[in-house]
Amino acid sequence: MSMPKGNIRLKRPQDVRRLLARVINELIQSEPPSIERARVIATLSNSIIKAMEVGELDERLTQIEQQLGL
Repeated sequence: MSMPKGNIRLKRPQDVRRLLARVINELIQSEPPSIERARVIATLSNSIIKAMEVGELDERLTQIEQQLGL
């Protein structure tokens, strides 16, 4: 994989989503296709969906807190 090396900060669900998307894209582009890689992509896809859901909930909670003045 050609992902950049170094520390990646994963402080928010959006950061995790972005990282998983990069990994999935790298896996899709690698050759040759394999069942194992398809399984990994499926697992990561499920993880990215969860990260998206958590991110949306976090944004909604932040908006509600701001409206309540918390």
